[in-house]
Amino acid sequence: MSSHPSPRKQPSSLRLDSIGVDPDQIVGKVLVHIRRSPTHPAVTLHFADNTVYQVRVDGYDPVHRGIPKELEMNSVLLPLFRPPGGQIDVHLTVTHARLVQLKDTAHEWSDTADSRWDVEHIALALKFAEEPGWRCVWATMAEYDGDFGPCTFRSFDDVYLAKLNSSLRKRKSPQKQRRKPRDSDAGLVLC
Repeated sequence: MSSHPSPRKQPSSLRLDSIGVDPDQIVGKVLVHIRRSPTHPAVTLHFADNTVYQVRVDGYDPVHRGIPKELEMNSVLLPLFRPPGGQIDVHLTVTHARLVQLKDTAHEWSDTADSRWDVEHIALALKFAEEPGWRCVWATMAEYDGDFGPCTFRSFDDVYLAKLNSSLRKRKSPQKQRRKPRDSDAGLVLC
């Protein structure tokens, strides 16, 4: 009998309607920059080979946001995915990346009832050559009673990895590139 356990294989898909790209696509890549969106539940990962990926929440619609969604993570990932200023330069080689299934307890609370149920959801787990241990990111949905009141609803949602256009900067639309201020004395510059 061998004293070393055999490595676990990732399931081909944790759900039938899987979206995004296979996290194996980032294994071996060197992560050089991380940017957290200030307005959406998303984190953008820039790699040394000029590829760009984004951790997103399944079902999030920026126009019809519904229940507020947020990316949460274990404490060892916080300094990377929630850096001061919203972005950070790093040099981390991805050795493992996979979707994992988590099971958490959701709840809904009101003055008349309190209910709890188990929710299975998909998270992204990462491991870097330069740092020990796994890092994990998942999505939550929560509503609160007013600005500072208690949480009245909390549940979980799936995350996925999307590959983005490799351009590191947003390109201006042709209309915005052609705009010029009409009155140079106005001090207004449109971009």
